[in-house]
Amino acid sequence: MKKKIIALVLGASILGGGFTSCDMLEEDTKFVTLTETFFQTENELASAIPPIYNYIFKDNTRFGGLSGRGFSLNAGDPALTSLRGSNKQRILEFDDFEVSVNNPDIENFWKAMYRAIGAANTILMSQDLIDQIPMDKDTKQMYIAEVHFLRALAYYNVVSYFGKGAIVEKLMNGTEARQVKMATDQEVYDFILQDLEAAKILPEVRTVSRANLNAVRMLKAYVYMNMAGYPLNLGKEYYQKAADAAAEVINSGQNMLYDNFADLWKSEHRLDRNAEHIFCFLGSYNLGRDKGAYGGKGFRGAEEGGWKDYLVETEFYNNFPNDNRKAHTIYDVIKFNKKGKPLPESKWKPCLDGSEKHVWIGKYRDLGGSPFNDVTTNTIYPIFRYADALLILAEADNLANGGPTARAYSALREVQNRAYMGSAAEANIIADEADQATFDAAVLQERMWEFAFENKSWITMVRREKVKEYNKDHAKEDPTFTPESITEANYFFPIPEHETIINGNLK
Repeated sequence: MKKKIIALVLGASILGGGFTSCDMLEEDTKFVTLTETFFQTENELASAIPPIYNYIFKDNTRFGGLSGRGFSLNAGDPALTSLRGSNKQRILEFDDFEVSVNNPDIENFWKAMYRAIGAANTILMSQDLIDQIPMDKDTKQMYIAEVHFLRALAYYNVVSYFGKGAIVEKLMNGTEARQVKMATDQEVYDFILQDLEAAKILPEVRTVSRANLNAVRMLKAYVYMNMAGYPLNLGKEYYQKAADAAAEVINSGQNMLYDNFADLWKSEHRLDRNAEHIFCFLGSYNLGRDKGAYGGKGFRGAEEGGWKDYLVETEFYNNFPNDNRKAHTIYDVIKFNKKGKPLPESKWKPCLDGSEKHVWIGKYRDLGGSPFNDVTTNTIYPIFRYADALLILAEADNLANGGPTARAYSALREVQNRAYMGSAAEANIIADEADQATFDAAVLQERMWEFAFENKSWITMVRREKVKEYNKDHAKEDPTFTPESITEANYFFPIPEHETIINGNLK
C-alpha cells in the first residue's frame, strides 16, 4: 500500500486540517497519513467536506467560528454591546475599540478559519487520488467546486476582519509553516476570486445549507464591495462589478423575499428552496449538542436564565423604526421564566426594566424544539439572503453611476416595501429622484436595520469608513468613550499573539 506522509507541526493555526486538531503552541511534530485507501469512494470524498462547514460555522472548540465569535467581532457596530461590570471583557474590547492581541475571540476565530482552510487544502491537494475515484465526473467536479467556495469564504472572513492574511494552499511541515509570510489584502482578494472562479460550476438549485451558484455570486459581490471601499479604494469599477454580480443573483429567479420578515427566523422554513436564504448554516441540536448553533442562553437575559453575552445598544433600539421588522429583530418584553415556561401576561415586563437594563436580540429565538435552557439551538444562521443581493445592487449601482439607477431604485424599494408597507414607519420609503448622497444614506441605513445582528454591519462600516460616525452615541454605553478616539488602527483586528510568537512573519 502506497502512503503519502505529510508532516504537521501542531501549534500554528495555518497548519490545521480536516484530519487533525491543533493545540496552540504545541511544537511536537505529528504526522497525518493519507493513504490511497482513503479517497477511494464517492462517500469518502463527500464525508471530507462537512468538517469544513463545521470549522467555519462553529469550529470544534466552543463556538469558535461565525456562530459565536462572529458576534464579538461585530460588537463595534452600533447595535451590539455586552454586560458591563461582569465577565464579558472579551466582548467589550470590540465594543470599546480596544482589542488585545490575546483576546480569545480573535484567537478562536482565526483558528477556526484556518482550520477550515486546512481541511479544504487536504482535499484539494489530494486531486491525484480523487481523480481515480470511480464516480460521475460532473458530481466529482461539483464537490471540488464546493471546497473552493468554502476556502474562499474562510479567506473572506480572515481578510475582512484582519485586513490581511497568510495564503496557505497546502499542508506544510513545521519549517515551511514558520516561513509563511503575510499577504496583502489585494493578494488575498485575488486568491479568493480565483477560488470563486473554480466554484462557478456549482448548481443554482441546491439545499440552502450547501454551497450553490448564487452563494458564489454573492460572495463575489461582497469581495468587490470590499475592494471598492477602504482600504484599497478601487472605486467605481469595482462597485460596478459588485452590482453586476448581485444582479446575476436577482436575475437568476432562484430566490425572492419572504412576504413576512418573521419567516426568516422560523425553524420550519430551514429547508425552503427558492426562498430568501441563499446560503445559511443550520444548527441542529437534534443531531447532537455539538451540532447545534450558538444562540440560546447567550442571547437572553438573567430573567430568562440567559448568559447575557450580547445585548442591544439602547440608542439603536430607540432609533429603530416601528416597522415590520422590529418585533422580529429585537426582543423587548420578558415573557418567559428561567426554565422557558411562558409567564402570564400580567407578569410580563419590559426588558429595559430587567436586570441588564437593555433589550435583547430577537432574531434566532425560534429554537425549533431545542431546549430553552441550553446555549445550543436549531437556529438558522444566515450568510447570504436575497436582501443582500438587493441592497448590494442598490448601493453599488448608485456609487458606480453617479446616482441611483432604475435598477438601484427597484432593489431598494423591494426591501423597503416589505419593511414599511402598512406599518407606522411607511414614510421611511425613499422619495423618487433622490441625489446620490441621499440615496446612499438611505441604503446604508437600511443595511443597518435589515441585517442587524447578522454580523455584516462591522464590515460595511469599515469599507465605507463609517465607524466613527456610526458610534457617535456609544458614550451612552461607555461614559469614558469619545468617537474621536477611533482611528483607522481600529478598523482591523490584531493578528493573535499565539500566531506571531510561532511565526514572526505574521505580525
